[in-house]
Amino acid sequence: MMEEVSKNEKEISKDNKRPSLYDISFKVTEPQYRQDPAYSYSQLSTYLRLGFDGLSHLNDKLDTPSLTFGSAVDAIITGGQEEFDSRFMVADFPEATDSVVRVVKRLYSNYKSVYVELKDINDDAILLACSLEGYYPNYKDVTKLIKIKEQGAEYYRLMSIANNKSIISTANKLDIDNSVRALKESAATKKYFAEEMFNPSIERVYQLKFKASFDNITYRCMPDLLYVDHDKKVIIPIDLKTSSHTEWGFHESFVQWNYQIQARLYWRIIRACLNSDPIWKEYTLEDYKFIVVNKHTLTPLVWDFEFTTSFGTLEIIKDITFRDPFDIAKELDYYLKTRPTVPIGINKGSNESNSLIKWIKYKNS
Repeated sequence: MMEEVSKNEKEISKDNKRPSLYDISFKVTEPQYRQDPAYSYSQLSTYLRLGFDGLSHLNDKLDTPSLTFGSAVDAIITGGQEEFDSRFMVADFPEATDSVVRVVKRLYSNYKSVYVELKDINDDAILLACSLEGYYPNYKDVTKLIKIKEQGAEYYRLMSIANNKSIISTANKLDIDNSVRALKESAATKKYFAEEMFNPSIERVYQLKFKASFDNITYRCMPDLLYVDHDKKVIIPIDLKTSSHTEWGFHESFVQWNYQIQARLYWRIIRACLNSDPIWKEYTLEDYKFIVVNKHTLTPLVWDFEFTTSFGTLEIIKDITFRDPFDIAKELDYYLKTRPTVPIGINKGSNESNSLIKWIKYKNS
């Protein structure tokens, strides 16, 4: 049975007084969206980071405490407390490091149907999980076992009663609430998230899905927020980031995680969908904005990416180059469809050799 669309999408589709972005969106549930074969920002970014050797890891699900924190903030901002409660469980448990949590999550995934408690899992299985998660390889085995069992026992037990919900500590929930409050109350960001009571021309559309094809390659996206001013016929695309960097240090995260791909790709997909409709094609789609909050500094800032609409490779400074999302996708599409045994540019013939200098320049370009 197909799941219903989100509450936000239902509300959009019911509004007959103005054009509905829902009508030009990709109308699927979130699980269906995640399984769709169209290329996404995360796949292109992962490929750009890992390269040819990472092709088998394009769809690996990342599950870290930092990502869980960001998802929780997103849930409250976009869907309210009801959305948060449907996806997360808040509980008190002994302090566990991120690395211990990753090991425990792997153990739970492997043994949840067999063992209710962590202490019942044999030591060899725990050590194997430690190895697979890269948990302090220089530690002695006995040290690893002590730390995992002491820090992870309660977390494992909580996972067994969480009913597939992500577990949030009470301390983390306080940080989440503080981050949400800062986003809704800070001068720089409150206009994007505070409820609009006196200006009916403003509409906030959260996590609507879109899909479009370019040069026989199909892409999908789910922007966090589209801030729509119907009177001015302007749409501001926004992505919300919870960062370990300070808000004023977001440029480091932007480069590290290739957010330029997200901004340029999402803009093109959304623009293509807008152009398909006689009403929406008259709306201006502005450059992508990134709204950033750090749970410690709580000073939300808004960052603009001025090259959102640019095509081609962008030479930002000497050592920072932004490749075009379409170029990355074409390369990745070639690899996935042809499955070559070596990367593009590598010679493997009996009478051919490879230039180290050319390859070093290419890999660092």
